[in-house]
Amino acid sequence: MISHEVFENCVMRAALAPTVHNTQPARWVRDGDVLSLFCDTNVGLTVGDPTGRDAALSCGAVLVAMVLALSAHDIAACATLTDKDTSPGLGLVAVAHLTLSRGPKDGLHAQLERRFTWRGQFASQPVQLYGWTRADTRLIVDLTSRDWIAERNDWASFEIMQSAGFRHELVSWMRLNDRHPRAGLDGMDRASMRLSRGEARAVPFVLIKLWRFLNVFGFTKNLITEHEVTLTSPLIALFHCDIIESPIVSGRAYLRLCLEAASLGFAGWPMAAVSDHPTANRQVCDRFGIASDRRLVQVIRFGIPTGDAPPR
Repeated sequence: MISHEVFENCVMRAALAPTVHNTQPARWVRDGDVLSLFCDTNVGLTVGDPTGRDAALSCGAVLVAMVLALSAHDIAACATLTDKDTSPGLGLVAVAHLTLSRGPKDGLHAQLERRFTWRGQFASQPVQLYGWTRADTRLIVDLTSRDWIAERNDWASFEIMQSAGFRHELVSWMRLNDRHPRAGLDGMDRASMRLSRGEARAVPFVLIKLWRFLNVFGFTKNLITEHEVTLTSPLIALFHCDIIESPIVSGRAYLRLCLEAASLGFAGWPMAAVSDHPTANRQVCDRFGIASDRRLVQVIRFGIPTGDAPPR
């Protein structure tokens, strides 16, 4: 049913799905008309994602991207999840198997190439939602609430960055050198992060060698603030799921959220610190009425980008 050429094309398109911290843990194996998705836990983040939940969320996003890519070839895919542990260091872990059959196209597949992360200012124009709503997402548009979330994002980012282990891990997976083998291939290289060559060279010194000195004199908060650029985003989305839901399932819903936003012309920029920091996470849930049986998975800035998409 599926040729090798179609399989390769679908793997390529599935790789366009966002992954948390851009770790890209998804690996595919084809056995006839059964496709198996593995999580490469060896690229997991032991500090940033010690339980592997973010890795599983990422694989869930890639999984639904594969399903959408297959649908472009009139192939339907039935997913069976394994619910296996994806903590760092476990090697290749099978997380899902897809059984293929004939089926209709899902028009959302056309947004795979149009969705991208935008780490810059958004256009200053009113947001047009055209009635777009989701039961698993609270959409925030008023300035007072966006300003509050922007402040919480800066606070949570600052708190998380106090961990030396986190800073070392952060530097280790950023592609700061243009000669890095992944430069130009994913969203963590110098150009995509909008860093000059001088800024990129300075990052390891600032985050590793000089951080404690700069922290003492109060300079570090200004280094990590995103408040001003956050406020250029006319829409902030609070994506949440059932607290007992599999992260693979949540990741699938998250990608569809991002693709729906892309269909409206929006680019997104996650505010992972807000959902990652327990205090900030709880404060957002309390302020915006996200119930205790729900989990705040991600906070995303959405808006019209003011430039071209970075390399994909």
